[in-house]
Amino acid sequence: MLAHMLAGDEPMQIEGASGAAEAQAAFARQPFDVVITDLNMPGGDGLSLMQWSQEQGIAASWIVLTGHGTLDRAVKALQLGAFDFISKPIRAAERVRSAVRNALAQRRLTNERDRLVGELHESNQQLHEHVDQLEEACRMLRHQADTIRADLHRAGAIQRSLLPEEAPDLSGFHVHALYRPTQSVGGDLYDVIRIDDRQVALLVADAAGHGLSAAMLAVHFRSQLRVVDPSSSAPNTPADVLSAVNRSLCESLPAPGLFLTAAYCLLDTELGEVTIASAGHPSILRISPEGGIEQFCHTGPALGLDPDAQFSQHRLQLAKGDGLLLYSDGLYECVPDDGGDMSRRIVTALTQDSAPGVWNLGSLKQHCSGLQDRGDPLLDDVTVLLLATAPGTSVLDNGCLQPLERASESVPDTQTLVGFDAERITFSIRGRGDWTQSAAFHLECAAAVGKGVDLMLDLTDCTQLDSTFLGTIHQMCGLANDAGVEFRLQGVPPPVEELFQELGMCAVLDHIVPRMLPLPNEMDPVPAADLDTPTRALLLLRAHESLAALSDRNRAEFGPVIEQLRREVAALTRVAAGPQGDSTGR
Repeated sequence: MLAHMLAGDEPMQIEGASGAAEAQAAFARQPFDVVITDLNMPGGDGLSLMQWSQEQGIAASWIVLTGHGTLDRAVKALQLGAFDFISKPIRAAERVRSAVRNALAQRRLTNERDRLVGELHESNQQLHEHVDQLEEACRMLRHQADTIRADLHRAGAIQRSLLPEEAPDLSGFHVHALYRPTQSVGGDLYDVIRIDDRQVALLVADAAGHGLSAAMLAVHFRSQLRVVDPSSSAPNTPADVLSAVNRSLCESLPAPGLFLTAAYCLLDTELGEVTIASAGHPSILRISPEGGIEQFCHTGPALGLDPDAQFSQHRLQLAKGDGLLLYSDGLYECVPDDGGDMSRRIVTALTQDSAPGVWNLGSLKQHCSGLQDRGDPLLDDVTVLLLATAPGTSVLDNGCLQPLERASESVPDTQTLVGFDAERITFSIRGRGDWTQSAAFHLECAAAVGKGVDLMLDLTDCTQLDSTFLGTIHQMCGLANDAGVEFRLQGVPPPVEELFQELGMCAVLDHIVPRMLPLPNEMDPVPAADLDTPTRALLLLRAHESLAALSDRNRAEFGPVIEQLRREVAALTRVAAGPQGDSTGR
């Protein structure tokens, strides 16, 4: 059938194989540009055949055929490097022809690249010329990589701000959540939504793939989710919620490979009843206080594949002390392999350090690799949402955004950027903010406040602030308060926020906002401050005095620095051309 679909297209030689062994024999006879393989076939499976070809160094583009029952394995095939996958039944020959044409085009580009690389080695002189060009290109790529990495880092901060910061009151229930992406951004999301006095929605979703495209798909999915009927204000059933969002995704995302899985639960807190629908998602687990497990498999296919997909739902009565566990399939890669089935392994990791009926995720974090903030790297995004049928304190752990790492040595470790838009002036500190930049930052902020312009300081990419910059930020918060100007601090890393708290910088802490705003499209280095030496020394002194005034502890810590700075300011004021060396206050 596939050979017939491809007949008459651009000239190509087509050979069929009835199973994995025959395909391996065909590879031994001649090379192939494109391989179309089923996942289930005689004498082996498609994933094993792909792995074997990689081990043999066989260069080919792979197209995978998959049905609803093999979606998880289709995703694994994409992770192994599959070029595309086609869902069965195949309804259009053009879908197959288009996939093959694109794969052949990829092979031609790959072959052309290999040919050009070979030519580089034909002549020493040509090689040197190309090396110089490549080195320049690498420098440019490293710079671009830094820009992209910084953008992804900010995107990660924005994505985390879209997750719930705290759970609503659940009237006799409580929840625990854990969110860990593999990169700054991830394809997982979760939510806990209070709909009315008795109804609460719980959601976990997992977009195919990793990184920015998966994150954007997950955010798009969340924007299309309709948990309430607008005409009646009543909660939609889980099956209707998934059906509606599936149709919306199929209409708005026609590109292949864009799909996600999701589990959606509607909890009636008065009846202790929960209704469950799941779109191709891992099984939801009900766990009794004694560790008994009841699995609820998905009630429909993954979202975004078939606009006419049907979804059913389960309804169950929760008993006191039960736990209901929703999770993404990244958890499979983390739980210890003790030889049992996956559900039992998850429950063992969840409960082995806890008393019966006492629910939290501490044991799971302890025994699953990669779930600590600075643990081993994860192979896949991990999200866990645990509903406990007992009163308690809800804990939502969205992890910490890791410090920004840079690829380019040419980018300064320390840089303060400024950008402008219609709403405000935005500053962004990259790397370490220190005394060398604080004067320029001070002048720009003070000028904006004097004009009544709102300010924003983004610290997403900041790794450290010295005492001068800390004091300057504190001064600017006070200046903005006095002038009635908004001063937003966003993306504050936990170590920097802890430093604010340690120094008693309450005025600064009051300006930290949870919701991330995008930075202006153009951000340039803050212009250097054109100040004489006495004025610079005076700014250093005032910054430290503002910190010392906050507490006796600060006064003792910064007292010697302040005394030295006062002597320098006095000497520089008396002598027009004073010494220009570094001061201890720096």
